[in-house]
Amino acid sequence: MRNAPYLCSFVYLVLAASLQAEKLNPNVFPADWEWRSVNDEMVTTEGKWIDDRFRFADAAHKYTTEDGACLRWRFVGTSVAVRLAGQNTSSYPGTGLPSHGKLTLYIDGELTNEVYPAQHGREVVAANNLSAGPHELKLVHSAIGDAAGVRIEGLIASPKPIGLFFISVTGELQEYMNDARFVVSQNGEMVRSTIGRNWLTGSAHLCLPAGNIYDVQIKASGWTAETARTPRIVAAVTNESPPVYLRRTPNTSVYRFRYPRLNDQAIRRGGESFNARFLGFDTEIKEVRIRRQRGDAIFTRVLTFTEDPEKAFYYDRQININLPAETPLGVYDLEIDIVGGRRTSTCRSPASVVVVNEYPEDPKVITFGHLDTSGQFQAEYLQRLASMANIIGADIVLASNCVNAAYVSGALSNLQMPYLVNFGNHQVYGHHRWYGSDLGGVTIGPDIFVLNYGLPWHEPIEPVIAALEKNRSKAIKIINAFENNAPDVVLDEFDIAMIHDAHGPGDKLIQMGNTPTQRVGKANSVSFRVVQFEDGKVASATYAGHETAPIPFERDELCPLRIEAIKPTEVRVINEYRQTFGKGRVSFVVPNGRYLPMAGQIISVSVSDNKKLAEVIVETDIPASSQTTITLLPQ
Repeated sequence: MRNAPYLCSFVYLVLAASLQAEKLNPNVFPADWEWRSVNDEMVTTEGKWIDDRFRFADAAHKYTTEDGACLRWRFVGTSVAVRLAGQNTSSYPGTGLPSHGKLTLYIDGELTNEVYPAQHGREVVAANNLSAGPHELKLVHSAIGDAAGVRIEGLIASPKPIGLFFISVTGELQEYMNDARFVVSQNGEMVRSTIGRNWLTGSAHLCLPAGNIYDVQIKASGWTAETARTPRIVAAVTNESPPVYLRRTPNTSVYRFRYPRLNDQAIRRGGESFNARFLGFDTEIKEVRIRRQRGDAIFTRVLTFTEDPEKAFYYDRQININLPAETPLGVYDLEIDIVGGRRTSTCRSPASVVVVNEYPEDPKVITFGHLDTSGQFQAEYLQRLASMANIIGADIVLASNCVNAAYVSGALSNLQMPYLVNFGNHQVYGHHRWYGSDLGGVTIGPDIFVLNYGLPWHEPIEPVIAALEKNRSKAIKIINAFENNAPDVVLDEFDIAMIHDAHGPGDKLIQMGNTPTQRVGKANSVSFRVVQFEDGKVASATYAGHETAPIPFERDELCPLRIEAIKPTEVRVINEYRQTFGKGRVSFVVPNGRYLPMAGQIISVSVSDNKKLAEVIVETDIPASSQTTITLLPQ
């Protein structure tokens, strides 16, 4: 890697500390409620409690399996409630099993409630209509035979009655759904926003101010959002609404396709062609098209194709598809309508065709990994990271050591560029239904091949060698790996320019092998890297000229690089990073017409199917520590 100007670690820490982007609060409460974390000094413990926070969960909590262990909190209020922590999933037993004990609640020494966390949602009311003045809440954990455990996140006091709302939340591919975000509003004003749901049962319990009716929006990344309406909340009862079932979003669901698909996207320019293999059976192919949507604008191109009957076998059909020369850039779903009795349907492969204007000679790559995206809060972080990737305008995104593909696919569904992900030691098994084989890759034009490998390097190496051999002639070869310790026969024999990983030990930026290969490793789980190539080699991969540091991005941080809309034809690009991003991209969806940008240049215009809207993409440099206004002027 080429040496950037040296900045000492002290300077880097100062730079990182100076990023004062607004912090996000994952839990919003009514203004007159008092929220008290169990880690607050006002909360005292007896017995053995462990301070825990499950892999970037939305909040820390205390955990115990000791029979008789208790928590105490002295508070002032007439109502009090308890918020439990999320149940640890079976995929992550390292910090304890799900909570199978019993929690008994006492107010001023009197028993008021009992709850079994294994079957209950995350919140429970301890008492209402208490007398004015101070009170003591005591929580006692009890083991039930061999079953034990309770996790407590925090405590709530209110001067007004609190009611408990219950709703059962289930969904398509429920085995992958851990939790969801619940946004509670009244007359359009937010009352609460929190992460909830017990994945063991689907139960969600939310504490709400009594006396009102609320709308509750339920969101899980990769599933369609639904809104439920509560009954008028009564303090003394459990207020229940009908169960909600969340379906998978179409932009994360592959149907009857072999390829192209996620992790095997066809990256092409307009006028070029690609092969598609799908389960067409013995049907008639009625139409082949690509389709994408940005806001209210839908963009479709009907495509010509030829079928190769010699490649067909039983269910499988293979066709060669031609892209129109004028196809605007973007990430498209591929759809094939087939007709034939009970098999009549639309085969669909979301985000499988990426149209580019030109192939890069020296690619700009965004890398990150080991982000522990197991549930909704972590997926929201990944979604914000994807939004910054869109602004930076990389040629490809590489993610390593992912976890739950159901949430990952939802969080990355709005990426406006190709991406590759692999799943390593923290994987939720079953990711292949979204992302296919653990070994694959994509070509970006005639000169670039990116191999994607999600297995340890002690696995048989012959399939990797075969994949690289097919692409030996590519000028730039990159590996997106789970771990970095690829054997020399891979790195040297095939002149690998870069290997990205998220799990290996050692120096994260180091040259390996004889050719050499630049390792670009994940430094931590609260950052990302922008890797720029020059003359076929990695030229930079760090933040603000530092020797090794990635670009920092905290879990509770509003994106330091973001776009704020002023009006449909005017936005403000805010860059709080002390690093310039060259050739950034800003996308407008505006009334169809001709426009001239007051900054940057237009690189793509897509007119919607109904001819009423257009997507205009402007490319512009984004200076460090800047605010740049971009306006489209009608012509």
